[in-house]
Amino acid sequence: MRIVVCLGLAAVLVGAAMAQDVVVRPGDVLNVTVLGEKELSGEMTVGEDGMIALPLVGEIEVQGQPAPGVARLLTERLSDYLKDPQVSVELTKRAPLKVVVGGAVKSPGLYSIACDSRLAEALAAAGGPATDANLSEVSFTHPGDRPLVLDFRLFLEQGDQTQNPLLESGDHIMIAEGPLEPENAARIIGQVVRPGAYELRGSVTPWDMVAKAGGLLPGANPREAVLRPDGGEPQIIDLTALLRPEAMTTAPVLKKGETLVIPGFNTQVYVLGGVKSPGPYYVPAGARLLDAIAVAGGVTEFAQLNESYLLRAPAGGAGPALRQPVHLRKLLVEGDFQYNVDLQPGDTLFVPVRTPRSPGRSTVERAMSVLAPLLYLLF
Repeated sequence: MRIVVCLGLAAVLVGAAMAQDVVVRPGDVLNVTVLGEKELSGEMTVGEDGMIALPLVGEIEVQGQPAPGVARLLTERLSDYLKDPQVSVELTKRAPLKVVVGGAVKSPGLYSIACDSRLAEALAAAGGPATDANLSEVSFTHPGDRPLVLDFRLFLEQGDQTQNPLLESGDHIMIAEGPLEPENAARIIGQVVRPGAYELRGSVTPWDMVAKAGGLLPGANPREAVLRPDGGEPQIIDLTALLRPEAMTTAPVLKKGETLVIPGFNTQVYVLGGVKSPGPYYVPAGARLLDAIAVAGGVTEFAQLNESYLLRAPAGGAGPALRQPVHLRKLLVEGDFQYNVDLQPGDTLFVPVRTPRSPGRSTVERAMSVLAPLLYLLF
């Protein structure tokens, strides 16, 4: 029964992916081919007004249309001049997003960032938040929409992607100033019940902060807690050692602006490129390649399975990252689990995305690439 459900889910996901055509926007580059008409064929850039210009027909608005829709529009217009025109259109290059980032960031201004970027990338382009930024109040506005107030700290501390939305050209992002925290406060984040800022009254030790935050969550790793001073070097602290009687009198005392991080026993990896939800993820210790693909929502229909690779830190941590090819097609499509390699902390799985000119994958391959991680998790 589970297999039937998974097959049905895979079919739905593949069908939805195939139905979601990317629409044209200003700055995109289109490759227009009119069969037998070299003068009417070639690459053209969509203007800021959403128009392209073609001999014979003049200007035509293409903004908001998928590539097949643009081909239909051109066919209709050329039919007045040519007999049975055969037109094809490919979207060969996506325009960068243009967003405004202001408020409490280090370098406010207008930025061009890559397609499919999220709020985090926009903040990084602006140099990151300023020291007085209140990341719990981020005003986010799509063109023509009412502003939304996001709590970006929920993304930083808990990985909540709803607070790290995808961007569109013309978005405005404003970071509030003046953090809504006690004047004399330190923060605790990670594997605790209530992460956040807490007022420092008297001498507050790391275990006092854990208590203020409601205690540790299952899977917390207190042996490798990190104390991050405000502007200083992070310090690794074994909180279990502080429970010994002889250590209680020498336990560190938190200071204003410091952050105590309680990690888990999980492994953090990065999944980037042609997956449904790229980003950093925590996977269980001993996790393998399919675990990373599954938590990222599976690969997209544009994923180049044969060209995927892992970036892995070298032994000892010295030198550039090592690039290791991974055989995702054999793993996801052919079901050869010998290619389901073990992951290491800090691994980055990169799944390249094919260009519109590259050959696509068959429907069977797309369905299996969605189904394989689901079956792996279920069985």
